[in-house]
Amino acid sequence: MTAVVLASASPSRRRILAGSGITPHVIVSDVDEAAVEAAHPDADVRTLAGVLAEAKGRTVLDRILTGTAAIPGDSGTAVLIASDSILELGGRPVGKPHTAEATRRVWEEMGGSTAHLHTGHCVARLDRNAPAGSPAPDAAPTASGHAQAGWGLTGITVETASTVIRTVRPSPAELDAYIATGEPLEVAGALTIDGFGGAFVTGIEGDHHNVIGLSLPVLRRLVTGLGVFWPSLWDARD
Repeated sequence: MTAVVLASASPSRRRILAGSGITPHVIVSDVDEAAVEAAHPDADVRTLAGVLAEAKGRTVLDRILTGTAAIPGDSGTAVLIASDSILELGGRPVGKPHTAEATRRVWEEMGGSTAHLHTGHCVARLDRNAPAGSPAPDAAPTASGHAQAGWGLTGITVETASTVIRTVRPSPAELDAYIATGEPLEVAGALTIDGFGGAFVTGIEGDHHNVIGLSLPVLRRLVTGLGVFWPSLWDARD
C-alpha cells in the first residue's frame, strides 16, 4: 500500500480523496501565497495556479526530507499531493476573498457570467531506503542540504487543470444570506459547487472535482506517470 500525504488543510480536498478511497496524512504547507505571487508578476492565472501548487508541494517535501515532518506507517512508497485553486475573472486571479466586502465585489462581477477555475496539481513520489544524507534530486534547497534518512525523492511533476463555470446572479438578499454562511469567504473565487453556492451555478465544462479542489483524473495520470499503481493509494491509512 502506498502512503499518501496531502499538503493542504482543505476539508474539500480531503473529502475528494476520502470519497475515492484514499485517507491521506495531512501536512499543511503554510506557504505565503502572496509572496509567491509577487515573485511571479508576469505569470498568467493558469500558470500561477501551478506555481503555487508546486511551492506548497516542495515546502512539505523539504520538511519530510529533512526530518522535520514524518510520514506515519511503514509503506515503502509515498505520494505527496499539493494543490492550489484560483478563479480567473476578467483575465485576473481571484483567490480567497476573506471578507464580506471582497466577496460581494467578486459576485457583483461574476454573477450571471462565465469564469474559469484553475487548479494546480503537484505530485511527488518518495521511496524509502535512500542513503542517509543524500541530496534529493530536483528538490528545493533545504536548510541542511540533506535528505531525511530512509526517504528519497524519486520524481515530481506539476499540471494545471481548468474548468469553465457559469453562474446566475443572486438577488441582493440571496447574496447577503450566502455571505452570512461564511462559506464563500475562504474558498477560491468566493464560490463552491458542493455547498450553499451550488444553487448559483448553472453549469460547468470540465471536471467538477477540479472546482472543488482536486481533479481525480489529473491525479491518477500524474501518479501513474511516476510509476505508482493508482489503486495502491486506496484505503491508505496511518
